[in-house]
Amino acid sequence: MAPCDSMDLWVPWFFPFSYFVILYSIVVSFAYFEEEKCVPRDKNKTHHFILPFLASLGLASAFADSSACSGTCVNTHDQSLFRRGSDGTYYRFATGDWTPIFSAPSLTGDWTYLGEVSPSGSSNAKSGHYLDCSVSSLGAWNSAIGVASSPNMDPGTWTDHESTGIESSSGHLYNAIDGNLFITSSDTNLLTFGYFYGDEAGDVYNIEYNATGTRPSEGPFLFEYGDYHYLFWSSWSYCGYNSDRHAPGDGYKVMVCRSSSATGGFVDASGRACTDGGSTLVLGSRGNVYGPGGQSIFNDPSEESVLVYHYVDTTIGYADGAKRLGINKINFSIGWPVV
Repeated sequence: MAPCDSMDLWVPWFFPFSYFVILYSIVVSFAYFEEEKCVPRDKNKTHHFILPFLASLGLASAFADSSACSGTCVNTHDQSLFRRGSDGTYYRFATGDWTPIFSAPSLTGDWTYLGEVSPSGSSNAKSGHYLDCSVSSLGAWNSAIGVASSPNMDPGTWTDHESTGIESSSGHLYNAIDGNLFITSSDTNLLTFGYFYGDEAGDVYNIEYNATGTRPSEGPFLFEYGDYHYLFWSSWSYCGYNSDRHAPGDGYKVMVCRSSSATGGFVDASGRACTDGGSTLVLGSRGNVYGPGGQSIFNDPSEESVLVYHYVDTTIGYADGAKRLGINKINFSIGWPVV
């Protein structure tokens, strides 16, 4: 998420798992970490990282409309969805102070605001539901990715397990936000995180490169389908549309590259290496939908895979607080994601 103001916030990504281990990571500052343990970590340990940035190539010029959303569907950014197996209730987590929680009986609603994660539990059990969160001051690089757990995801049941050891400050080549745990089919655990950086000093290895301006790429999300790993991310700035709007083709949008490996070798649909400016457009502005991004992929039992994102409805307004929940079915039948 690009900086717009200076408020502190938690940026959530959710995963159900019996324990938390990070073996690698890829960043947008997409950094690539090789780790053997989660907690505690040696903060002085040398890490190797990969920072990717991209340009754009689209698969299609038209996109399907988002599914209808009822209930509390506005003022939500960077959403992650999960379905509780015990009763089929859907939970939605979004960027905001202490991470707001919403629930609904179906994927599209009626969404109800429940409260915040605000860790207050005390359970140390290595089971249940885990949420990785970023604590950050927007506009600065003082950030950290932490983890909280809950037996049922409801407010008041979350335990704060503090930092994962992935942190950033001024001078880092990455910003420790937008973390997302990804578990490969071979049970390798990966964490993607970060957004665009401004300092090219140091030993940096790009897996994708955006040659425009400040190379604004952010919010990496890995998804495995068939023989490929798909690296999704958002390009350009997500905010400030009231005063600064790009043309729809140049604004905030969802991009992708793919590779047979989760840790490198990503190319776009034309075969162009992401280290050479390659990338493929998944979802851009169209009609009254402007600036879609902050994406995640959710495997819904009834809908199969869906793309989850936020956007503004131009018939309502461009304010940052007007971001709405967007959900589109995503199809990989041609080998690339189409919505």
